[in-house]
Amino acid sequence: MTRLNKSEKIFFVLISLLVIISCQISIEEKKEQRKRNTEAREDSIKMASALRLQSLFSNVVFADAETDAVKTDLTEDAADDPAIWVNPNNPQNSLVIGTDKKAGLYVYNLNGRTIQFIKAGKLNNVDLRDGFPFKHKPSTIICASNRTKNSISVFLLDKDSLKLSPIYDIKTELAEVYGLCMYKNRDNDFFIFVNGKSGIIEQHQIIYKEDKLSSKLCRKLQVNSQPEGMVADDNTGDLYIGVEEEGIFLAQADPDQPSDLKIIKESSKKYNDKISYDIEGLALYKSDSSSLLVASIQGSFSYAIFDITNKSRISYITSFIIGNGIVDGVEETDGIEITSSRLNNTYPKGMLVVQDGFNTDQGIAKSQNFKFVSWEKIESFLMK
Repeated sequence: MTRLNKSEKIFFVLISLLVIISCQISIEEKKEQRKRNTEAREDSIKMASALRLQSLFSNVVFADAETDAVKTDLTEDAADDPAIWVNPNNPQNSLVIGTDKKAGLYVYNLNGRTIQFIKAGKLNNVDLRDGFPFKHKPSTIICASNRTKNSISVFLLDKDSLKLSPIYDIKTELAEVYGLCMYKNRDNDFFIFVNGKSGIIEQHQIIYKEDKLSSKLCRKLQVNSQPEGMVADDNTGDLYIGVEEEGIFLAQADPDQPSDLKIIKESSKKYNDKISYDIEGLALYKSDSSSLLVASIQGSFSYAIFDITNKSRISYITSFIIGNGIVDGVEETDGIEITSSRLNNTYPKGMLVVQDGFNTDQGIAKSQNFKFVSWEKIESFLMK
């Protein structure tokens, strides 16, 4: 057996120490990452901090209505992300579609009553687009990230019965699907963006040709940490990506465009003290004169509004919270959606739909649900 001399022993000891220190740093980094990604429901300190920060916002709106609670047990973090279908023939019969990430997909009317539930697996995020050429007529397709199948589940809306039916599944290469949004470009091509916790974002095109549905993976984008909320602007070809611990990134949505990502500075806590991580749901409000991006901020139970009318000069406008009124207030929102279309007298300028992480009825805890807020209420403080 070869004996080590003194210098070799010292070198061996130093290398061993470096390995031990490196492993310890890696363990601590992982602990810190887990700590950062813990939600308020799992961390009493985060809960207290979020409630304190929420109380500092002066812009307060109250929900006009709420949906039935999901059937999943109230101890579960279940309801997650909504989409809105505006009925072109009768806006009062428009629909809100919401995911239960433990069970499937709910369909609600504008009174918040459940009109359908589809047991389809652990559906996380959902989005929809009109005008898809299915069986030679313009149709509405709904896509949801399915964590049970690790796929994108595609549904078709029957506009007469107002019922959804599953029609297709798109396999992904992600370890676990998470956030999702849809995009329709000016050539009437339909795309789905889906991301995973690793930071990879896949872009798939869904195609109906020769009486067959098919899909293809067009490209992949990459962010540095965990994303979820995404939204695409069909008119401008812009894609907004919420990276929970960093901010909101802007990319080009068409697959033949560069894959560069640019952070919106004022969406980062580093540059804006009104932002508290995590950034979760993203949604667009489009009017004739302006375009707004709204983000749900879990770290302060608030919603941040950005002016994206000129994407070279995107700016933070203000934030608001949803307080306790006839309907209980909202905390720890995951997904959100907005329409600017007039729906009825309650929603003359459209509405915001948000997931409520802590749903109560007269102070009694209930399973999670979704809240509806008239955009007219939000617009009132934007005009101040």
